[in-house]
Amino acid sequence: MPSEAAIRLVSQWGGTPPGAKAGWLRSRLVGAIRGRVLAAGAALPGARDLAAALGVSRGTVDAVYTQLTDEGFLLQEPRRRPTVASRPGSGPAALAPPTSAAPPPTPGRPDPALFPHRAWAAASRAAFQGLTGADLGYPDPSGHPRLRTVLADWLTRTRGMSVSPDDVHVTGGVSHALWLIAHVLDTDVWAVERPGSTGSAHVLGQMVGCRPVRIDAGGLIPAEIPDDAGAVLVTPSHQYPTGTLMPAERRRSLVDACRDTGRWLVEDDYDSQLAAPGLVPAAVQALAPDTVVLVGSLSKLLAPGLRLGWIVAPPTVAVRLRELRQQTDLGVSVLTQLTAAQLIESGALDRHLGNARIAYAQRRERLAAALAPRWSLSGPAIGVHAFVPTSAGSRLATAFAEARIPAVTVDDEFWPGVVVSVAAYTVQDHPPRFG
Repeated sequence: MPSEAAIRLVSQWGGTPPGAKAGWLRSRLVGAIRGRVLAAGAALPGARDLAAALGVSRGTVDAVYTQLTDEGFLLQEPRRRPTVASRPGSGPAALAPPTSAAPPPTPGRPDPALFPHRAWAAASRAAFQGLTGADLGYPDPSGHPRLRTVLADWLTRTRGMSVSPDDVHVTGGVSHALWLIAHVLDTDVWAVERPGSTGSAHVLGQMVGCRPVRIDAGGLIPAEIPDDAGAVLVTPSHQYPTGTLMPAERRRSLVDACRDTGRWLVEDDYDSQLAAPGLVPAAVQALAPDTVVLVGSLSKLLAPGLRLGWIVAPPTVAVRLRELRQQTDLGVSVLTQLTAAQLIESGALDRHLGNARIAYAQRRERLAAALAPRWSLSGPAIGVHAFVPTSAGSRLATAFAEARIPAVTVDDEFWPGVVVSVAAYTVQDHPPRFG
């Protein structure tokens, strides 16, 4: 007959399972110890008693007691019942319940409905089938050689750059790229656009001092870059949030200003691949590959959830990036990299971008019509967001929110307005009007 102590202990455990009895018993005993049903110093039933109460063999109980002793939960001495090991102190404070840190939809997010699921799946299958033994080891921290080769060719072809695979460093997106660059450039102060991307400023602000520099219709004003800034971050192809496209004269002035002072110029090639052919000039990096560090990603082109981007950097910076990655995260998922490489090589990415350009251009036209005649969109028709200059930004942003269109108010002395999602303006029949 089992003892009363054994019966009380197992009374709330339910029936003994037909298989895996040792694992089940261990989990129940650990739960009782952690839940203080079995307090520190409490004696457990003897192996024979507990086996009788559960209907299992004594050998099973003995094995579990031995395992829990080895793990530090129990103490056992010859000819004595096992006892619960003491737990000194109260331990660390309980952590807060987990919450989701995923940001809400923003004006800069592409339409997920346009994601090329079939093309991505086909590219993924091809990448998986072509995996080699070397691909399954730790990846090259700079990025898989195939993707770097493909990106070098694609960026040379589409952005007018002269890029070799060794210039390319694969990242987990633009935010990751900025984090890496801020760690490898020898400067504690960056100049950033005002107004500009709050996300980029937030990332950089964790590591360096950010000095806002005013923009005008041509983009960031070179003459206003502070003397102590060792790097300048710009979005010349589609300035966020205003949509300004930096003209050739300003690009040359900016490059000259950085070269003359020994500053780095960091180019966020934001949205350029979503512009109609011929609308956006070549990347600024093409003017000064020794001075410009370019960053880009698939976040606006495909989906931010892919977490795949790139840095194009001069050799000295590329070497330091590789060293930093070797010391930290060791690179991006090889399968994701090879899938992206296959997507680009097959032409599927270019076809997707052609379809996305058409869709976003049509949505922008409908959005402009919905805002007229009171408001208009500024800047050329590029990408997933647009800017509405207005002093009534809060009111307009509220109207967009009611229509479930992501929008953000820009509170700037020279550029008051609202950034609104073009990608989310999908309505065709009876669209909401704001003008």
